[in-house]
Formats: sequence, C-alpha cells, structure tokens
Amino acid sequence: MSKTRVFFSFHYYCCFLILMTTVKGICQQNYIARWFTADNNELPQSSVKAIVQDKYNFIWMTTENGLVRYDGNNFLPFNASTTNLKHSRFTDIFGNIQKDSLSSFNESKKELVLIKKGKVQVLKKDQPVYKIIRNKKRFFFHDGLPSNYTINSFEPYYVRLANGNLFFIDTQKIELCDVKLRSIYKHAFKHNSVFNFFSLNNTLFYLYDNGNYDYFTKGRKSSGKLKLPVNKGKYKLYWNITTGQVFLLVQNKLYFLSGANNQLTAEPIVEFREFEKSNIISIYYDRKNLKLYLGSSTNGLCIISFPEFKTVKKDPEKNEVYYGATAFNDSTIVTTEGLILNNRKVIDSISFVKSDFLEEKLSIVKDDDNNIWLGRRRKVYCYLKKFGYKKYKTYHFSQNPKTLFKDHSNTIWISMGEDEFHKAKLYSIKNSIISLAAISNNNINFIAEYDQNTLYLGTEKGLLRFSKNTGKIYFVKKSEKINIRGIFVDSEKKVWLTTYEKGFFLYDNNHLNSFPADEDHYLNSSHCIIEDKKGFFWIPTNKGLFQVSRKVLLNYSKNKKGNIYYHQYNKQDGFLTNEFNGGCQPSGNLLKNNYIVFPSMNGFVFFNPYNVSTILPGKELFIDKVILDQKVLVPKDTIVLENNFQRVSFLLAYPYYGNPENMTIEAKMDKIGLDRWERIKDEKSISFTTLPPGEYNLTIRSLCGFDTNYIYKKVVLIVPAKFYQTIWFAIFCVILFILFIIFIWYVRLHYIKLKRKKLEYIIAKKTKKLATAIHKLEIAENDLKQEIKQHETLVKSMSHDIKSPLKFLSASINHLFINETIQDNIKLKQKVETIQASTQQLYEFVENLIKYSSIFMEGKKLEDKSYFLYDLIEQKIQIFEKIAEAENIQILNNINPNLDIRTNKKALSIIIHNLIDNAIKNTKNGTIELLCSTQKNILTLKIIDNGKGMSQELIDYYLDFYKKPIVKNYHLGLHMIIELLIIIKGNINIASAINEGTTIEIMVEYN
Repeated sequence: MSKTRVFFSFHYYCCFLILMTTVKGICQQNYIARWFTADNNELPQSSVKAIVQDKYNFIWMTTENGLVRYDGNNFLPFNASTTNLKHSRFTDIFGNIQKDSLSSFNESKKELVLIKKGKVQVLKKDQPVYKIIRNKKRFFFHDGLPSNYTINSFEPYYVRLANGNLFFIDTQKIELCDVKLRSIYKHAFKHNSVFNFFSLNNTLFYLYDNGNYDYFTKGRKSSGKLKLPVNKGKYKLYWNITTGQVFLLVQNKLYFLSGANNQLTAEPIVEFREFEKSNIISIYYDRKNLKLYLGSSTNGLCIISFPEFKTVKKDPEKNEVYYGATAFNDSTIVTTEGLILNNRKVIDSISFVKSDFLEEKLSIVKDDDNNIWLGRRRKVYCYLKKFGYKKYKTYHFSQNPKTLFKDHSNTIWISMGEDEFHKAKLYSIKNSIISLAAISNNNINFIAEYDQNTLYLGTEKGLLRFSKNTGKIYFVKKSEKINIRGIFVDSEKKVWLTTYEKGFFLYDNNHLNSFPADEDHYLNSSHCIIEDKKGFFWIPTNKGLFQVSRKVLLNYSKNKKGNIYYHQYNKQDGFLTNEFNGGCQPSGNLLKNNYIVFPSMNGFVFFNPYNVSTILPGKELFIDKVILDQKVLVPKDTIVLENNFQRVSFLLAYPYYGNPENMTIEAKMDKIGLDRWERIKDEKSISFTTLPPGEYNLTIRSLCGFDTNYIYKKVVLIVPAKFYQTIWFAIFCVILFILFIIFIWYVRLHYIKLKRKKLEYIIAKKTKKLATAIHKLEIAENDLKQEIKQHETLVKSMSHDIKSPLKFLSASINHLFINETIQDNIKLKQKVETIQASTQQLYEFVENLIKYSSIFMEGKKLEDKSYFLYDLIEQKIQIFEKIAEAENIQILNNINPNLDIRTNKKALSIIIHNLIDNAIKNTKNGTIELLCSTQKNILTLKIIDNGKGMSQELIDYYLDFYKKPIVKNYHLGLHMIIELLIIIKGNINIASAINEGTTIEIMVEYN
C-alpha cells in the first residue's frame, strides 16, 4: 500500500482481547468505545482539535501533523509528507457543510486547505482575519467550545451564525449585525464568561451554572430552565461551531443539546467514565450512523458506537450456549433449561427435569393453555400452567423425542429419532391421547404447519409433506440432497427452507428455488427465518445475522436476474459471538412486543427490528487517486494516459461506517475482455497494465441497499496512439503494401516473360535435337524391323534347312539301328545307339531354339487349347531316358495324369526340358522327382534332385537375375528359364545345399 494512499488503516478486528473487554461493556452500558492513536500507527498525531463531517459523509479531523480524513475504515492523512504543504499543524475547520465549502488554515496561516468532494486542495493565501474592530473595540473570532484560541474569558468575541449574521459579545451587552455589519438590535447583558455562549438554529443561548438559560431572538431576551440535575460548576459545554452541535457534559454523562422552538432540551447520549481523564477537546455526533467522535488533546480519537442488539445470559462472566426457547409471554422467552429472560436479563426460572444430552435442549413448545412441553430421554413432559409449572404430565415412548410442534388445533406433534432398533416416527398428542401418525426413513428435524390439513417435515435428506387426513407422507421432488434445519411459512403462505451447507430455498408451486450466496458463503448454513412487518427476513448463521428483503427474494425467484443485497450484522453490532445456533425448534422467536430473539453460542440476542438503524452503503463513490507508473494524476471524468504505460491504478474512497462486509464494490472495463463485473476487495483499488491505444470506459458500481440499486462511477480512459499506431498510418501501410505487391507482380511478370523466352529457345533447341533423335529412331526402327524380318527368315530357314535334315537323319539312324547286322555287333550297336541319342538331342535342341525364338515374338500367351501336364513331362523324360539310364538316374513323374492346364505350352516345354537337363547334368546314381500343385489359378511345378547341389552365391545370383537380368558365365539353361518366366509373368524359387540336392519351384498362371 503506497504512502500516498493510506497512511494508517482502521482494522475492525485488530485486537481480540480489547474487543472482548469492550463487549462486556455492551451488556452494561450498550456502547462500544474504540481509541485510535499515533502510537498504534492509526493517526499521524494524537491531538485531535476539530471534527467535522462533510457533505459526502467523510469525517475530517485536524491534528498537529496534518488533516485526517476518515471513511469508516481507513484514516488518510494530508500533511507535509503526503502533499505540498510546508506546515502540517492544523486547528480548526470552518465553512458551510451543505455547500461543500469547508476549509482549514495551517499554523502559518499562509496555506489554505480547501475540502471539496472528499478531497483537499492546497492554496497559498494570506493570513485570515480573526478579529473585527467595531466601535473602537477589538472583537476576536469565537471558534467554538472549548476554544483553541481563547485565553481570557472576558475578552470581546463575535459569533458568526449559519445565516451570515454576527453576534458581537462583550461583558456588558450583545449586538446582532447583518453580513455588512449593520446593527439589527442590541441588548444590555452582563455575564461572567464567554464560554457560556453558544448558538443553535441561529439563536444565541447563554447557559448559567444552575441550568437556567437566556436566549436572544427577534430583539428580545427570553429565559428557560434546562431539566437536568446541573449543579453549580459541575458541567462543561462543547460547541462544534461548524456542525452546529452543542453538547453538555455532566459527571461523565454526555448530553446532546437542541433548541427546537427556542426551548433548550438535553438528550442523553452516553455515560463514558473515561471522559474527564481523556482530555476531550472536540466532539461530533453522527446521528445517522450512530457514532460519537471524541477528540482528545493527548489520546487521539475515540469512536463510540451504539449497537441496537442486546445479548442476555445468566452469568456475564461465562460462555453460555443456548438452543431451543419459546415465547413465555409478550416480552419474555423460556428456555429448555427453564430460564425466563427478557431483553435485559434473566428474570426467573422454572424447575424443569434436568437435561443430560444436547438433543434434549433442542425443542420446546407452549400450547394454547400455556402449558410447556419439552422432551427428555424417551419421555415428553407437559408442565402445567394451572399449577405454576410445578406439576407435569409424563408421556412415555420407546425412542428419544427429537422435536416438538403445536398446530392450530392445539395438537402436539412429536418426532422420534431413529436408532438401531427403530425407524424415525411422527406422533401426535391430542387430549392426552398418543397416536402414531407416520413412520419416516429419515430423522425429522423440523415441523411446520402449512394449513389445517398439511404439515411440512424437514429431514436430513429432503422435505416431506404430511397429510393429517390420510396420514400419508409425500416426498418433495429434488429435495433429497438438502439437510433441512428450519421451515418458515410466511405471511403469504410461501414455504421457505433453511439448510445445512446449501443456503436457503423457496418452495413455491411445487418448485424449489435457490438464491445466490453471499460473497463469503456465510448464508450456506442458515438456521431459520423470521419475518418482520416491514417485509424483511432475518436469518441467523454461524457467521453473523443477515437481513434481506423478502420482495427482492421473490422477484429473483421469478426471473433469476439481478443481485441480492444481504446486510450482515456481527459482533460490532452487539453480539458476544458471531455464531448463532440452529437445528432446534424454535430457532428464533418473534415476540408480541416486536422483539426478535435468537439463541447463540454465548447468550440470547434480543433486538427490535423496527428500532435497528441499518447502516447502508452510501450513495457516493469517489476515485481518490489515479497512479500512473508511480505518478499521481488528478481524478477526472476523462483521463488521458501515457502511451506504453506500465500500470495504472485507481484508488477508491467510499465513506461507510457499518460492517465492511456489507460493501459490494465491482468494476469492469470494456474492450479488454472484462465483460463481467470483478469484485474490488478491501484495498479498494483496481489496476490495469499496458492498454493498447484507444478509448475505454471504466465503470465502477456499488450495491447500496435492499432494493438492489447500484450507484455508478464512470471514467473514460484515453490511451493516445503514436503515429505508427494511428488508423492513417495503418491505411498508409496497407496502400504501401498493395503497391509493393503490384510492384512484385510486375517484376515477377517481367521475370516470367524472360524465362518464357529462354524456355522457348531451349524448347526449340531441344525440339531440334528431338527431331534428329526421332529421325535416328525411325532409322533404327526400320533397321530393327529388318533384323526381326531377318530373324524370322533365319528361324524359317532353320526350320526348313536344319530341322528337316535332322529329322531325316534321325529316321535313317533309327532304321539303321534296327538292322540285324548292327544288332549282332554289340560295339557297333552301342555306337549307333549313341549317334541316335545325340541326333535326337540335337533335334530337340533345334526345336527348343525355334520355340524360344517364337516365344519372344509372341510374348505371354495362353494356349487356346488345354493339355495334360503329365503327358508333356513324359515326352521330355523319354528324350533323356537313355542318358538317365547311362548315369543310373531314376526320373519320377509324380504329376496328376488328369491335371488339365491351359498355359503357354512352348515356354513350359522349354522350361521343363531345361530343368530336367540341368538335373541330369548335376546328378549321378540318384533320383529326379517332378511334383505339381495348384492354388488360385497358380500352377507350382517342383523338380527335386539329390545331386551335387548349388552354392548360395549361385542361388542369390539367379534369384537376383530375375529382378536385374545381368548375365554372368553360369549355367545358360537357368538363364533361359528365368528369361522365359519374365516373359510369361512367372516366378522361380530355388532351394539347394551342396552335395544334398536341389529343389526348384516354378510358379506360372494356368487356366
């Protein structure tokens, strides 16, 4: 908190011990006295010479270290350390309160402080005139009683009246003059001391030591007698000349003097035993807020409050906890312990059966015959009025009674608490007859009558409606989560519920209505509701007593809009504790003498709601200071802030002399996302940081009464923009950006044109090269066609010129082989047989070569006709049969003879031929087996031998060759197989081990 904001703060709860000591005095004298001094850092100096309340309800005081403003919570000094004053000693405050024109000179009399709208302004001014020369006689200015300047009580003085007229007074006469010092009338009047003069309502009074007085009006002197036991020399006058208040002190008893119809009367205010020893020199009485301000020349300021709540208990020295009590007569209550109390003390008692448990203190009721009913352990007692409550009837039950209630027909209703053997029950007693009315699943804490046939029952888990006629209980929907502590049926038959931890509710038209909580959620634990005749509800809680308008609550229940003003009373209003007690029946009483009584954790609180002076928040809200980056600005309706400021703070002033919890100050500012009201806490300040340039509306409001009206304070904040933050600069930047884009567009367009020309040149050049390449390709294509034609001619030539002689040679050798001469000659037979096999192999080789060549020209082609795979393989086996026999190799054809396939027969024939050929070349004294399987139009042909096998390097080569056909000097048979598989979209898989054999799988499509 800055030094310029608040020099000292008024804390209501600063010292618990002092407060408890003061509370004892409340019960005896009904006032609270609180001292504020410089020793406690509350005042800048402990000599208070003048006290005045201005038009806006601020209290102003003069001290020898500056002026001090008090707003009900904080003391704010104005002296040389907080202002530009050179001297800080002040004495008097003069001026007109209604015209808001108060002023005060400091000790040098060269600096004038103007007090206007709750603020001060320091002016340089010459010393004021404090004396008037009239008829060659010097009259000093009368500054009130006791005078800060008067030394000689026989000196001539003048008194300025509120209407501007002046009384000139000396020891022999008085003279009334107008504002232009023209005489109106004169009176010869001898007196002993100017200290006995004072004025009220423009009438001059003189009070004698014996209580008689003279007064002067309309040119006449009249007399009267003050009806007080004023003994000679035993009283003292205090005249606050600026406020027009006059006080009379008699033996520490302070009276307020009034002069209605020129008749002097004295109203007692307080008996303050510390008065005479406290060096009191200034007094002000705030009737509206019930505060008496006493200024001491040595001890600072004493503020005396007059609470209108009275706490009564049996022993003032002990904490006494009370619960249930009911009205005993028009002005007293009787408790469950038998104590009878009025609003002053315990006046009598009844000898009830002693209570041992808390539940036995919770409920008490009086019937129409003034008999008193209360519960004890498994019993209900009825103490009879006709026997002076010394005799009673006893009603026995199997459970402990919990709460008692009397309806309009004088029937006593009793709820029984549940235990491990019994459910909760509701009984009735009528004409001494006990009847079981209902059984409940939950304890019934409170009973209320709605009409002749309906009771409402409050339980720990909701609200029940009981019909007397049918005896049935109905559960109220959506009430199962509330623990009901009290039920109140108001003057218009609306049902109000007070609960534990859920606040209070209105049950109306079969609907539960909830209400906004107070800021600290004290109303969450509401004990009960009492309605007064002015339309207010009084609700005790664990944190004080609340007053709220019933009309406002009903309006809120209809539209769910607006706020609700809850007025809180606490210990400073006269309670010994803020914690009231609930959970009992009744939890409060409205007596016929208009007093309301509530039980608490320390006594019963009595008060008359029609005599309570509710101190509501004021109608004026002030911005005290505006601090911009540690620089103080003058508060105005429009404030211009510096650009790029860091922080701006608004310090508020709000004169309020009640409980600070009742102040609800909120603020919001547009254009920064604060679209909801933010609560301003006890420090009464609001701050903002780094607002962008613009105009902002800061709105501050305060809830100022039960009608939920607000007072508003609006301030316009202007944050000027630098040249680069203006709209014109933004427009200029936009235009510049557009021009830049256009420029870039033109540059880009020019670049594209140049690029296009270059590209056209490159295209022309490439086109020329491409044309040359195309021409070469055409030549190559023609050459290729010629080669293909030649290749076809070669194939035809081979077919005609080689194949035919080979076929003829083979036939001739076969014919020769069967010749008898050859058959008889074994060596010759073998030679011929070898020639026969070689010729046949050469024929097959040429045949395969022709087929191989034709395949490359035909590509992948399925046969038009199907054929048996088994037969194709058998043909190939017969070709190698002789060679296999020579190598002692057995070839096994394990193909299904009935497998009918349709695929490229030429390619498959060459592949099978080469597979068998390779297997025979790599196998001796072994076996070659051919297997086949089909799946999803895929034919898998597998050839297995147990020959010498293949290395892993060779396997990897052939498998890689399928993907990248780069020929190395390996077996050409497999090369041919793989090339054919690539043409007919087949696949190959090789598995082999050295000296163990080889397995080759061929996968091709078939149909």
